[in-house]
Amino acid sequence: MASSSVLVSILLAALGCCVTAEGPRLVGGYQKKDVAGNQLFTELAHFAVGQQVGDREFFDTVLEVTDVETQVVAGTNYRITFKIAESTCRVTENYTKELCLPKTQDIKDTCTAVIYDVPWLNQRSVTSFRCGGNAAST
Repeated sequence: MASSSVLVSILLAALGCCVTAEGPRLVGGYQKKDVAGNQLFTELAHFAVGQQVGDREFFDTVLEVTDVETQVVAGTNYRITFKIAESTCRVTENYTKELCLPKTQDIKDTCTAVIYDVPWLNQRSVTSFRCGGNAAST
């Protein structure tokens, strides 16, 4: 009887590790983050936009980051949702958030990008990019 009490205690402790005030968490899954004031999320969204040249004349630029989720792997996956507008920079130029300002504040689309970041190796890449119904994976 004592061994079943110990087993139940261990099971409850393990369950307590995975359930928080925010609700259940999937170990290894994406975790929602607060976007307020986090410049890294904005920087990563601009990085993703700057990689999208495709068949366009002007880069898009980020107006607002609206949602972020992170997943710890051998580095971090950032799934970032943001609003975009067409910028003043042609795709033949280098994209920077400081120089590529929006032509207007009108929202062109809402996009979601997954950026894989390994800061200790100085590696960053866009693994998927989707705006509205259009997807581009790199």
